[in-house]
Amino acid sequence: MNLGAQLEQAFPDHFRVLILDNEVTVDAFVATPPLPWARLVAAKGAYQIGDGYPRTLSAIEAEHEELNWDKVALGPLSGALAELDGSVDLIALGNNAGQGLPLALSVPEAFRADHGVIVYGASLPEWPAYEQAGYRRFCPRNGLIALISDLANGRAVARGFINTIEHNEQNYHTPWTERGSA
Repeated sequence: MNLGAQLEQAFPDHFRVLILDNEVTVDAFVATPPLPWARLVAAKGAYQIGDGYPRTLSAIEAEHEELNWDKVALGPLSGALAELDGSVDLIALGNNAGQGLPLALSVPEAFRADHGVIVYGASLPEWPAYEQAGYRRFCPRNGLIALISDLANGRAVARGFINTIEHNEQNYHTPWTERGSA
């Protein structure tokens, strides 16, 4: 089952947003009240909703989501993005210092202008490349929840999330453990 069909089945009658970003940014996607959330993970050569999802994304849940350290399979992910259709209302792609551009190019061209948004941290030097690829919406990562609310036009919102940068014990520190929350 493709990404859109999985989100449509999990969240019927919702404004469905697929977010592709770095798991350490998950706290930027917390809303009040918490919204439905499903993490999609690579399994057997495809992406699927992970065990235990959907659930709601609260601030506490976001801290745990940051430590899931999913395996990232860019080939299958690019193929899955190429199959996106109207069952996903919005796809939000994290730029992540330009690492999101190849994934953004996997999204069908006809889908990019009306259903795509590029999210970024403090700046977006790759903005012209995304525009040339057909993207018309850009927002700082911390502005995505407000943008989604505007676009949903009163519909209930649900989000799917795919981690696009693989972390492990060697390349990630645990800020909340350092604060004594472990």
